[in-house]
Amino acid sequence: MISLDNCERQGEELVNHEAISRIPGLLAGHALSRGPEAAIVSAHGTLSYEELHRQARQFAAGLRRIGVSPGTTVGLMCTNRPEWIVAALGTILAGGRVAAFNTWAKRWDLEHLLAESGCEVLIALSGFKTGRTDPLLQELVPEAWEARQRGWKSAAFHRLREIVLINGSEPAPGLLSFPDLLIPEADNAQSLDQEPQNGDDPILVLYTSGSTARPKAVPIHHSTALVHGQAIAERMAVTADDRIWVPVPLFWSYGGANALMVGLTAGATLVLQEVFEPVEALAIIEKEQCTVAYTLPNITAALVQHEEFSLERVRSLTKGMTIGSSKDVETAAVGLGITGICNAYGSTELYGGCTVTPWDWDLEKKMASQGPPLRGNTVVIRDHFSSEDMPVGEVGEITVRGYVTSGYLGAPEQNQAAFTDDGAFRTGDLGFFDEEGFLHLVGRASEMIRTGGINIAPVEVEEFLRTHPAVGEVAVVGVPDDLKGEVAVAFVTLAPDADMIDEAALKAYCRSRIASFKIPARMAISREGLPRTDTGKLARKTVKSLAKEYMASAAQRTGGIGSKSIT
Repeated sequence: MISLDNCERQGEELVNHEAISRIPGLLAGHALSRGPEAAIVSAHGTLSYEELHRQARQFAAGLRRIGVSPGTTVGLMCTNRPEWIVAALGTILAGGRVAAFNTWAKRWDLEHLLAESGCEVLIALSGFKTGRTDPLLQELVPEAWEARQRGWKSAAFHRLREIVLINGSEPAPGLLSFPDLLIPEADNAQSLDQEPQNGDDPILVLYTSGSTARPKAVPIHHSTALVHGQAIAERMAVTADDRIWVPVPLFWSYGGANALMVGLTAGATLVLQEVFEPVEALAIIEKEQCTVAYTLPNITAALVQHEEFSLERVRSLTKGMTIGSSKDVETAAVGLGITGICNAYGSTELYGGCTVTPWDWDLEKKMASQGPPLRGNTVVIRDHFSSEDMPVGEVGEITVRGYVTSGYLGAPEQNQAAFTDDGAFRTGDLGFFDEEGFLHLVGRASEMIRTGGINIAPVEVEEFLRTHPAVGEVAVVGVPDDLKGEVAVAFVTLAPDADMIDEAALKAYCRSRIASFKIPARMAISREGLPRTDTGKLARKTVKSLAKEYMASAAQRTGGIGSKSIT
């Protein structure tokens, strides 16, 4: 362990690194040891570990038949269904890698993903609850629908040569259906259970949420994904007896690099919710007796605030993970009754988890920090500008070595800015370590507000404002000011059933409790929700634009937002 004189923290030493089988051996082992036990449960069917292993092998054989081999990229655009996992594992067994596409993608997004990924095969769900996908694909790749047989070439996406549709009607002659690639004779193909030659090859390519820029392609590597999954499972105390409710998308790192790998390494049951919706979620948790929850602040709030919610319906949940403020952790632990909830910090570049509070910590301790680094991770707090190590208690940029991606694909300039020469990731997040070696997240470096020469951390002000009983969600951003350089503006949404409060009352609450320079210059109060990205993150860029508009018209308003919406 490094001395507490500086802010470098290492997780526990790696143990049993070689005991973690790579995915072919892991699946084969679970098929023997877990056999008939459920691996995947969903509204679209249940697969035992034997069936998952069999279907993944069959799909791998089908992919090989159409030319997928080591180095081939397979695009996957599907909601949380068994087919997502079968397709992903089958691609890995065939030696390829999966580029996981956002199912909310529209034309502009999908054009970017198809072009940037260089995928040769696209596996896509033909329709979701919100509409159909195949008309968009037909518009982007008309050759596939116009061809009288397979063997077409895309004019727009030069590497794309096959499209496989999930749950569609009989496909056009130039397309394949998902069952077409399930080859029964694969049952005897021993090569599909062989370990890959290089465990450091990427198996997944996940995309950042793109809240401030175009999504970046993040490779997730074979051996690291599984060792990281085991480290998370240990911190959460997940075992083969657990049933993990997964409402978060598998194409997102929180789902595909975290929840999926935790379930696979532990041999647990993954209970998939195709798309989160609170009434259906409550029914799934109650019926399937889920024991572990992968939740987010907006998911937790949607459940506990729903008229059909009761603690009795979710009493099977005892463990889980969330990402958010101390109040969010408290709501998950008390509101949902998940006493073993873990508070985590991570990002796509960090496999969806970097520091995690142990499941059996006291709630107050979990609310106070994001916990110690996972074993295999080294976390350093450095000055954002000089890169010098910061002492205990001092805020700096969080830099991580260990479970870190090798770099963004096709983005040399972004890699130079985000990664150090020794492969450490400069997260762009600010935080500090306390004397016990626990990480405290402060916020994004780019979000810090400098007003009159003083730095304000938006997260700190947001945390304080949430202590008011009438306050629900809060977003604090900085806007330009001629006198002070920047001033803070707070967008506040009221808690459910709370009486309306005005700006003057909320400022009065602040004056006796926090330093005057931290009190936002203006507070916009509403019952409407805050804008969020597709993955549920606060869309700060949108909030910042709204704050500028709000300040520009402040002279015409007398408190609250009035008719101006913040969504």
